[in-house]
Amino acid sequence: MPYLTDRTDIINAIENNPEKVKRLWIEEGFKTQYERFIKKAKEKGISVRIISKEIFSKRFKNARAHLCAERDEYAFIDPDAFLNYLKTLERKIFLCAFDGIYDPQNLGNIVRSGVCFNVDGIIIPKDRSCGITDSVMRVSKGAIEHIKVIRVTNLARYLEVLKNIGIFCFCLDERAKETLSELDLTIHTCLVFGSEEGIRRLVKETCDKIVRIPTAKNFSSLNVATCFAVSAYEVLRQRGFHL
Repeated sequence: MPYLTDRTDIINAIENNPEKVKRLWIEEGFKTQYERFIKKAKEKGISVRIISKEIFSKRFKNARAHLCAERDEYAFIDPDAFLNYLKTLERKIFLCAFDGIYDPQNLGNIVRSGVCFNVDGIIIPKDRSCGITDSVMRVSKGAIEHIKVIRVTNLARYLEVLKNIGIFCFCLDERAKETLSELDLTIHTCLVFGSEEGIRRLVKETCDKIVRIPTAKNFSSLNVATCFAVSAYEVLRQRGFHL
């Protein structure tokens, strides 16, 4: 069971997904300092425990603050249920998919940017991703509580399904001729990114178009999380920043 040790993560989990927070632990002597957390937890029906410094230090070695929240394992959104959810939306859809991503730092930053740029869902493969770990939750700074993450068995096949319901899939590749800004991103859109090692052929061939972000000719490689953030910003720019 994951433990949230960042104050931002904890308050976001309590406020947005209280049913997934099992218990709030606070080190003895810091009850007054974290009165806001205690009050909010009790309002949401979450158990609060005050424990000694010795026990707290032993149990929560990586805690930076003097409180910790015990949370359920992260529950991914069912792929079929997500498709049904998309069909209910009365606005232009914005998704992103990653053909493998192994670095929790990258995935955490992607989750954070995804919430900032109003992404409807993040799609990752079961066998080519680090998943939603404690590190991902920590790096996301609470954003994981505000976004849907879908884990699929076969990414290429799922992209085909998305295309069948009217969502255009655009693959980002630094070697492409056409740039992202040349596309019409005001339509239903899914941006597809490769892993730190690149994107697989079948996934790339499934996409409607392959495009790139304009960069300096002598150094064109962007970190996948940065590539996503820049691309997501372009989507919002074209859509007039209507959040």
